[in-house]
Amino acid sequence: MMIHSYDFKDRDEYRASFNRLSKLVFGIDFEAWYQKGAWDDRYNCHSIIADNQIIANVSVSKMDLVINGESKRALQIGTVMTHPQHRGKGLSKQLMEYVLETYEDTCDLFYLFANSTVLDFYPKFGFTTLLENQFYLNLSSQPKDKLNLLDKLDVSKEEHWNLIKRMLSSRKPISKHFGITSNEGLFQFYALNVFHECLYYSRTDDAIIVFNQDGELLHLYDVICDKQIDMEALFSQITTKQTRKVQFHFTPDQLLDKVYVEPIDKHEDVLFIRPFSDLGNLPAFCIPKLAHA
Repeated sequence: MMIHSYDFKDRDEYRASFNRLSKLVFGIDFEAWYQKGAWDDRYNCHSIIADNQIIANVSVSKMDLVINGESKRALQIGTVMTHPQHRGKGLSKQLMEYVLETYEDTCDLFYLFANSTVLDFYPKFGFTTLLENQFYLNLSSQPKDKLNLLDKLDVSKEEHWNLIKRMLSSRKPISKHFGITSNEGLFQFYALNVFHECLYYSRTDDAIIVFNQDGELLHLYDVICDKQIDMEALFSQITTKQTRKVQFHFTPDQLLDKVYVEPIDKHEDVLFIRPFSDLGNLPAFCIPKLAHA
């Protein structure tokens, strides 16, 4: 068995093996993302291969963050997986140690999101939990339904896909408290696999808006634009008569004096950071949902 670097993405047999493992463990497939050209060199896989099959993997995503207005180079660890037949052999430990040693001098911090079954694993590598928050805004009035003023995007249409790529390349971070300046690849993964029914283009703001309505609650996931958008004005385009409350899946800088804040839901993945340093003093924040690897 050997650790194989990320360049296997262009080798069909290894990429197919990686996809089989990711579907088995997470139920996700990276093939459409690859075929669209969105799997770039900012997403790097480090895998253990046995009998020409990928049996364990730890990936890193190179991230440019804005934290309290300061630029940070970060590496987000994700797609940590081991084939069920090879668990208990320390393969994830081996890969984690390799990744941390390899990238230690290339970034200001590492971070990752972990589910409740592996919360004891990451502290062994110097990671500390950092509490995120949820931001909600109660709406005092319900504007008329204006969804028809938005253009629904279809990722299968080349012109729509090209629009998404163009706007991602010049976007402003959604937040200066905790924002991302370079998540083109991750956003495209979500656009293809998770939020393809939630993508809209606003001609009013020349912005891509990712949202969906769940009863009286509107989930606002992201706003892609090369300038700052007036969030309250945006509501007139995306809320309906039924909307009573908005949940922001990022830190809504403009509305921090109007929103109410709650700890992140206990069922959500937990954020781990290394090194912890001064990040423990951050005010309430939420890492943009569409930047989770």
